Amino acid sequence: MQSLLAPFRERLGLSAFAAGDYAKAERYFRKLEEKDPNSLSVLRNLGLILMAKGDAQGAETYLSREEKLYGRSFHRHAALADIAYARGRRKEAEKRYRLALAEPEAGAGGSAAALRPLMEKRLGICADEKSFASSRESMKAFQEAEELKAAGEAEKAVEAFMRSIALDESNWPALNNAGILYLESLGKPEEALKLFEQAFEVSRNIHAARNIEVAKRKLGMRGRR
Repeated sequence: MQSLLAPFRERLGLSAFAAGDYAKAERYFRKLEEKDPNSLSVLRNLGLILMAKGDAQGAETYLSREEKLYGRSFHRHAALADIAYARGRRKEAEKRYRLALAEPEAGAGGSAAALRPLMEKRLGICADEKSFASSRESMKAFQEAEELKAAGEAEKAVEAFMRSIALDESNWPALNNAGILYLESLGKPEEALKLFEQAFEVSRNIHAARNIEVAKRKLGMRGRR
């Protein structure tokens, strides 16, 4: 029965992750982990889910184990670079971004070529101590914004998210999260759409792309009233 349920749970977990429901996605992959803890899918997706939830240390545990078991690759270099960046390990992040950019997937016509501009931007930040220090201040502003959001202070949270992106233009989740607040808490889908489009321009991320469509639908529904 478990072998029959596994693909079903994986699809549901991936759908929840794409929809930004990280808690639900994690529940499905935890069930899969119970039966096959060293599965490539389990290690990769739990790492990415935990990273999206802000648990960089937990994410690193899973993605490092994935690399140990399955070897180095573009996706592992890129994910571990992002974790090192988030945790303030400048030299390690710089090294990992360089390795990711050297992989065929990141080259012209490669499957991850669209991610190259963001990684190059991060690489430039890592190569400059002053820029990297600014990125640490960006993360502090981001955390402040998350706390304000949790406290129901939507407008103040948006201001903090925008300070975060001003300090580090590669911090696309700040744009995405500010857009979500505009859309869901402040009733401003036009502003939300602008920020989602900026987030996607920087990141080419599936969650930002999905949010663009959600904001467009919201604008369309409002226009029909």
